[in-house]
Order: sequence, then C-alpha cells, then structure tokens
Amino acid sequence: MIRAVSSRVVLWLLVVCLGISRSSVAAEAVKASFRSHQPTRPLPVPMTGQAKNTGAYYVDPVRGNDDGEGSGPAPWKTLKAAFRRLKPGDTLYLHGGVYYEKVALTKSGTAEQPITIASFPGEVAVIDGSLREFAESPATSWQPLEGGAEGEFVSTKTFEDADARRIPTQFLPGSWEPMWGIEDDRPLALGHFVDSMIPLHGYRLLTDLRATNELWIGSKKERDTGLYGGPGLWFNRETGRIHIRLAHHQLDGLGKNAYRGETDPRKLPLVISVGFGEDVLRITGIKHVKLQGLVFRGATGSPMINMYGSDNVELDHVTVFGGFPGLMIAASQNIRVKNSAFRGLAAPWTSRAHMKYRGTPTYQVILQNDQPLNENIELSWSEFTDDHDFAFVRWVKNLQFHHNFVDNFNDDGLECGAKLRDHTIYVYQNRIGGVLSPFTQHEIDKDESPIDHNPKAGVFVFRNVFDLRAGSYSTPPTTLDSSGAFLRAEGHLVGDHGSPVWPVMHFYHNTLVRETPVFRDNFLFGLAVMGLRKTERDVFNNIFLQNQKVPGVNFIAMKEAEHLREGGNVLWGQVDGAKQQGDPFAKFRSSQLFKDSQQRYAPGWTMQDRIVDPKFVAFAADATQASDLRLKSGSPAINSGLAVPGEWPDPLRSEDAEQPDVGALPFGAEPWGVGVEGRIALFGGSAAANR
Repeated sequence: MIRAVSSRVVLWLLVVCLGISRSSVAAEAVKASFRSHQPTRPLPVPMTGQAKNTGAYYVDPVRGNDDGEGSGPAPWKTLKAAFRRLKPGDTLYLHGGVYYEKVALTKSGTAEQPITIASFPGEVAVIDGSLREFAESPATSWQPLEGGAEGEFVSTKTFEDADARRIPTQFLPGSWEPMWGIEDDRPLALGHFVDSMIPLHGYRLLTDLRATNELWIGSKKERDTGLYGGPGLWFNRETGRIHIRLAHHQLDGLGKNAYRGETDPRKLPLVISVGFGEDVLRITGIKHVKLQGLVFRGATGSPMINMYGSDNVELDHVTVFGGFPGLMIAASQNIRVKNSAFRGLAAPWTSRAHMKYRGTPTYQVILQNDQPLNENIELSWSEFTDDHDFAFVRWVKNLQFHHNFVDNFNDDGLECGAKLRDHTIYVYQNRIGGVLSPFTQHEIDKDESPIDHNPKAGVFVFRNVFDLRAGSYSTPPTTLDSSGAFLRAEGHLVGDHGSPVWPVMHFYHNTLVRETPVFRDNFLFGLAVMGLRKTERDVFNNIFLQNQKVPGVNFIAMKEAEHLREGGNVLWGQVDGAKQQGDPFAKFRSSQLFKDSQQRYAPGWTMQDRIVDPKFVAFAADATQASDLRLKSGSPAINSGLAVPGEWPDPLRSEDAEQPDVGALPFGAEPWGVGVEGRIALFGGSAAANR
C-alpha cells in the first residue's frame, strides 16, 4: 500500500533520486532535505507485501546483466531485455532504482495467466525517459552562460536531434492554438526537480526565461515584454543546447508558492527531457497485463503512457509525473486505473496564462477517437492534480470515474465532449476542487452532433462533492498584489469553447460549494443556462452553496426555454442568506420564460427548489480548513428531494430509504475517502492548505 510516511519519503529520495546506495540509507536519512522547494503532494513510497516465490523474474538497473537468467541472484539489467522474455503467468519484479529507458510492452498474458510487472516489495522502481546525466552528474552537465541573464546556464552537451519535428499524435480540440504557425516556439525541454518532483517551466521564448518582469503586461499575444514564469528550461534550436534559469521569484503575493531554493543547477539533480513525440511506455495490442507500484517520469510533449488497441490492462499504485498527456488510451477496452497518482506540469507558481500562452498547455488524460471505440474504462481511487487541462474523455462507452481526487487545474476539467448518439460516462463519489472550469466542451467540427440519442446514454454526474473555493491560478496580476488573491480565481462550473452541442447530462445528488457567484450569477451555478442548445439536461436534488451573496436565479442570454428538467435543489448564501427578503423566485416566475419552461418540465423551473440553509454539521468559511458537509439533524435538505428515475445509478439509494435527501450524502451516511486508498478526506481542507 502507498502511504505518505515521512521516513519512507526520505528513503525514496535517497535511494531513487539522489543515488545513495541502499546500504547507506540509515546513515544518510537524517541528512535528507529539499534544496529546491517543499513537495506539494505526497511522494511515492514503496508498497508492502511479499514477493512471489514461483514464476517470478527480476531486473536490477545496478547489478543486473541482460545475459543472465533473470533470477533473484542473476537479475536482468534492462526493461527492454526483460519485457521480451515474459510469458503468460510470469511476474517481473523491478528492483528499486531508476531505469533510463523508453520501453514498450511486447508480451501478453491470458485471462487465466496474466502478466504482472511490479516494483519489488519495499522498493520503488522509476521508469525515466529523461537524460540521465542531469540527475546523476549535474555538476558537469551545466556551465554559466557568458552574456546571458543573471543565473542563466546552458548544457555542456548539445542535443541537435531534439528538434526532429515528430508529428503530434494526441489530437485535441484547440491543440493547434499555441503552435499553429509558430512551431519554432514549441517547448522542447521539460523537466522536474528530482528531490521534490515539482515541474520546471518549459519556455517558448528566451525573452521569458531571461525576464525579471512577473506581471501580466499587454495582451496574450505580447512577445516583446518578457514574463518570467519561474524556474525553467528553453531549448536553443540553433545551438542544440538547453538553457536553464532557477531565479527566485520577486512577485508580491506568491507567498509560500514562490521559488526560494537553490539557483545553481550544478548543485541540483534534475529530470530533464528533450524532443517531442516519444512515449515513455507504449502499450500496443497487449492483453492481460498488470503494472503495479511503478513510477513514471521524463516525458516531453508526448504521452507518458500510451495505450492503443489493448484489452484488460491494469495500472495499480502507479505514479506519473508529467507527460502530455500522462495517460492516453485509444481503441482499448477493459482498462483499469486504480490507486494511482497523476501529477502534472503546473508548479505552485504556474498559472493558466504561463502554460497556455508561454509554455505547454497540457492535458493529463486523453481518450482518443479510434476504432473500435474505447469501452469499459475505469479510473478510480486515484489522484489527478497540478496541471493545465484535466481530461478529454469523449470517446468512450461506459467510463466509470469514481472515488477520485481532482485538484489544481488552472483551465479545463472534465471534457465529456460534444453530444454523441451513444456514449455513457459515470462520474460519482469524487472530490473535485480548484479547477477553473470543472465541466467544459469544445466544438471540433461544425454541426458534429446528432439530433437524436439513445435515451439510456449520456453523462451521469452524481454523489460528488465540488468544493471550488480554493480556486486556481489563472493569470498573474497586472499590478503588485500582496494579498495573493490572484492565486484563487474561481471560474465557471460549466463553460465551453465554440458553442458545441453538449452531451445529455443527468446531474443529481451532488454538493457544490463556491466562494463567489458564477458568471452572470446564472441559475444553478450555470447548469440551468450554459450549453442547453439541442440537448437535454436534468438537475435534481443538489445543494448549491456559496459564501458570498445568495446564488442567483438568472437566465441571461437564454432566448427560449431549452430542454431542462430541474427541481429538488437547495440554494444558499452562507453570509447573506439570512438577509434574504421576499421571494427570490418571484421575478422569474412572472416572466414569459417561466411559462415556456412549463412546456419543457410541467412544474416549471424553480417551482421545486428552495433557498434555505442546508445546515451542514460543520462548515468552515476558510477553504483551507476542514468542513463536514454531512446534513445535521433537522436539516431542511432531509426528505425534501424528488424521486429520480430508478434506472439512474445511485450507490447510496439504499441509505436514502424515505423521500430522497438533497446533496451528496443522505442523512446518517458516513463520508468516504477519495484518492489513493481513500487517504484524502471527502471534506478535508488539506489539499487547499498545501497549495
């Protein structure tokens, strides 16, 4: 099991990151420190358990030999050699250390005899696609750049092949936006600090790397005014060398998010990769294989794990640092990702503007459109954090996304894609927070969506907790701001690009918390307004709470009643709710739009909703503090919801025996944990506090 235990973090850093031998760990453990920046997330630690005695083979990057037999006393050395020798039923143990390889799985197991590839119990194996000299011998890998900016260094070696112009494979809506016509600006060097695994910024422009300015001056297309985005890299296509600068931040308001660590790269082990379009792990045409307890790092503008045409592949207790995306799946079925952690390319000091306009606008998870369509994909009990965009999951039948922790994405969240005739996505029992736009869509082709749809298909979103108060870092301030408020921008709950036709969505039994009103103060945090053209949406039995003001009842920009069914929702303003006077729904109910809404849904919009305090067990106005969003005895949300169709899935239906309670948890239900082995509290404030 993976746990955030300090002593094991120290062990992992010493053995895997800093190259200290296993025998000297005890003597050196007390000397461990973070010379870059404190980690913002738990670092991977070894899994416990016992190794198999039969059917097991071994690989060791230090003492192995590929001419050996792969036994415990004579392990293989490289993954490439080990992978091609596997057969159904085998277990391959990777001893702790770093494997500097880009590899492909080449052998499949069977349903009766799957293949398992795992870190040896008590050790952590890292599969790394980067250049090893920058981690193992940084002192000789860099030299100061004469005539450069203060603190600027260049690599002592050249890497001319980095600009090989490989064709991008991760097609995405809007993926051409940063590079169409400016291919020479594509960042070709990406990396991390080894000790903390916090990302380095991949710069497009040398002027930005050398800048002292950290304020957002000019438009997003401004190229003459440099914008320093924190410690980072720039690849010089003319010389083939990597430039690096680790200057401290001067931006007022960054606080503990600012970089204050070592500025000389010769004194820091770094994970640095160059190039574009090379997967670190490729899984093509593979069946019945399990990957367990492994760490992946060292991708550039390419997938870290690229899975195509595969069946029954499982990732268990896997940690992925970076990648564009971290995971890509196409034409595959029966894929399971559980108890895993995906950490993106957004450092604590990195904003949406830095990545979208001055760096690498990554997605973390992509489900591609290939034939056959992805089917039966499960992402569960995992952590997805610290990146630009989260997940593009349109092309799938039966996606089960549950018990996950989603946090700190400075742009788009879940993109379920424009309306399809037949796709099913289930999003339930997750904790989602710190995402600029938790639900978003792009239009890929004009008029791409069908008019009709399978009535049993759609996107089902239920029993989730959305706590968006921590916000995300959208754009650097234009003037000095010591408050740091710019780090906590709240965007839209729902928002799109190009006015696509949204998928049919059933949104029920969720608890949503914000600090400020949504865009235009639209009804039901925008779910009753945004993206309803030519589609259908149900919004039932949710709690919408915001700290400031009372959630509005606006339908601005809606010209006619769309196909919306809604009711049983509770709306409340924590600070101003008690000051509410009169009937807040009265103005809307006197409008023609209300009368038209009765043709869509007989009671009419707002008729079955209430503005009332849901009375949580404990609500902390400060998002960094833990709340308890269960309903207390006497809550008006108890037994006040509406019955939803029985065919809509609901894992807590049996705990809601009477009239449905409103919100994510029925009265008396115990909150569940989310993330790796449920280690993150459903209502906890620790994630926001760590940022």
